[in-house]
Amino acid sequence: MSCAVCGAARTRGKLRRGDVDILECPSCGLAFWTPPAGFRPDRVYDAGYFAGAQVDRGYDDYGDLEASLRLTFARRLARIPRPAGRARLLDVGAAYGFALDEARRAGWEATGLEISAPAVRRAAALARGRVVVADAAAAPFASGRFDAVTLWDVLEHLPQPHAAVSEMARLLRPGGRLVLSTGDVGSLVARLSGARWHLYTIPEHLFFYTRRSLRALLEAHGFRVESLRAEASTYTLGYLVERLRKTLLGRSARRPARWPGSGLRIGVNLFDVVTVEAVLRARA
Repeated sequence: MSCAVCGAARTRGKLRRGDVDILECPSCGLAFWTPPAGFRPDRVYDAGYFAGAQVDRGYDDYGDLEASLRLTFARRLARIPRPAGRARLLDVGAAYGFALDEARRAGWEATGLEISAPAVRRAAALARGRVVVADAAAAPFASGRFDAVTLWDVLEHLPQPHAAVSEMARLLRPGGRLVLSTGDVGSLVARLSGARWHLYTIPEHLFFYTRRSLRALLEAHGFRVESLRAEASTYTLGYLVERLRKTLLGRSARRPARWPGSGLRIGVNLFDVVTVEAVLRARA
């Protein structure tokens, strides 16, 4: 099986997570698993994905994370240069629209793209008509429409990395910015954690990127990578317990009752999530 990013002809086994074999590319370090025949990624993101404590994927309640997610999104967005005048931003994987609304507050004319129809219905409360249901590899927008495109913890979910990044390049004007965050499978925490790394969440995460594979993917579509950095994110204490339960104990473990302090917000940086900023070169 060839590598989905760099095209290397040979891959090798990396580890086993439950009953799933995770492979890796010895050339760029990309890790991935092979879904079964008939697997439909879009079917993963139903209402239970965003609010389902007892299902085998997703969140106990994504809406509960709004305040902490907004803090992280606002901090990330503040680093993106906003051009004078009309500045258009597309948020891919918009979910409930929290990042989209933060972009609007920061002065962007913001639009969202999301594959989950239940999430888009929920997002209507914040961004009615500004979030569309569509695949990241086939966005219903004109070429060169946007000054910035963001993908916050989304790239790892997309089944066709090159098709998606090619589409982002089409949507951006020359000199526009692509900013994304994703797990770094080459980080020290990921390597020390082995199969228990908290971002080996299957079936939602299809690919696990290294910095080298991210650079190769973006550069293949005309992007110049300006920075790759590990940043702190804000989480609630309750969410961190949720991740611990689902990653280490399994979803069959009893969900703890909410306790005083579970909404406490904490800044965390395990240096295993990378934020990438890239600029689209002028087309020849």
